[in-house]
Amino acid sequence: MADHFVAINRGVPGVMYTDFTTGTSSTSSTDVELRVADGKSLTIKDIQLALEAFERFFATRDLLVAAGIVFSD
Repeated sequence: MADHFVAINRGVPGVMYTDFTTGTSSTSSTDVELRVADGKSLTIKDIQLALEAFERFFATRDLLVAAGIVFSD
């Protein structure tokens, strides 16, 4: 199976399917995207745990600085 992407632009609430861009090819026209490796037998719980981990990562300034990720204030 191919990897799949789910992407969304800033300011979009993400409450409707049409708020997202999905597919098997990454796109440069969206602001944030998540790639899922379908062929690795992941479960919904695996994805939920990963999303919670990402949330912690992006909430921790020291991790962002160490990774070289820069955001506008």
